[in-house]
Amino acid sequence: MSGQSYWYNLSTQSVQKADERPSEDTLGPFSSAAEAEESPAVFLEHARAWLESEESEPFRAMAEESGDDTDLL
Repeated sequence: MSGQSYWYNLSTQSVQKADERPSEDTLGPFSSAAEAEESPAVFLEHARAWLESEESEPFRAMAEESGDDTDLL
């Protein structure tokens, strides 16, 4: 990706500009600040869709077997 990159910092819940990844708790890079700002909602939407898909069944079964009652989103 050329030019300025934008990252979403999960700790500060803010958008950061950086040519390289600013820290381990960031999502990105994104090509615009707006795209970075929307990224947590997009990632959550994708995670929910995956949890509802057949692909996640083996992982849900493993969680049930281990007695993990963690709320999956």
